[in-house]
Amino acid sequence: MAFEPLVWYCRPVADGLWTRAVENAFGAYTPCATDTLVVVISHLVLVALCMYRIWLIKKDFKVQRFCLRSKWYNYFLGLLAGYSTAEPLFRLIMRISVLNIDGQMGLAPYEIVSLIIEALAWCSVLVMIGVETKVYICEFRWFVRFGVLYTLLGDAVMFNLILTVKQFYNRFCLEYFCLCMFLTWILTLVTLPSRTESVDNAEYQELPGGEYICPEQHVNVFSKTIFAWMNPIMKLGYKRPLTEKDIWKLDTWDQTETLNNRFQKCWAEESQRPKPWLLRALNSSLGGRFWWGGFWKAMSLSF
Repeated sequence: MAFEPLVWYCRPVADGLWTRAVENAFGAYTPCATDTLVVVISHLVLVALCMYRIWLIKKDFKVQRFCLRSKWYNYFLGLLAGYSTAEPLFRLIMRISVLNIDGQMGLAPYEIVSLIIEALAWCSVLVMIGVETKVYICEFRWFVRFGVLYTLLGDAVMFNLILTVKQFYNRFCLEYFCLCMFLTWILTLVTLPSRTESVDNAEYQELPGGEYICPEQHVNVFSKTIFAWMNPIMKLGYKRPLTEKDIWKLDTWDQTETLNNRFQKCWAEESQRPKPWLLRALNSSLGGRFWWGGFWKAMSLSF
């Protein structure tokens, strides 16, 4: 005897099209299992990541805060996230099912839950974008990026499942779902993964009570290689003479006091060795930065 709550939730059709069209252990429960275990879980992960990032922005005052001078990019992202929020709500209100190929009436409970969670996930992204329009932080952005790509993976799995039974769909339903998936993929692949890099090369604006902090530590490898992170201050210097207030403050990790304390600690440990070696202490305190700087110093002396 089947578990009644599960039967109510999944509404499987015995010997239905899903049972005959796919070959896996789930059988008639295939659409319910895939939607719940893949799509729902991936979107719940995105909700949790966005909520935590919002909490960091609002409550964690230890992280460095920035504000972009131009907010048009965030407004554009908000429109895309708004679409991703409205699309599952539209399907929910209009009772459009993309998994019902057995002719059942209305939406199954698992589809209703899935659509609500999808809308909630993209709504959390929309709220996060709204918060970041005022205050931006670099921390935790890669985790949110992972969450977005995870939802993309879940959508890809669902899309692959639908393609296996595409002959049972009417043309309108299949084209509508393909269009929605395409727009969602555009949002995740093009917009959200790249948006977190925009702050690195943009002009930083001092927040009330804050300071200009040198962005060198948070930029990507390409920006470090060509010194693109210097563009904001160079553009400002091109427009008008720089003043002391325009110059970035050193981040904590790069301040003389921090570097000196770290070196003194490493040298104290090195002094306990039978043969102390200054080079080893410098390597312990500065790491790759010491050797990288030495390499370029040697190159400059060679030429």
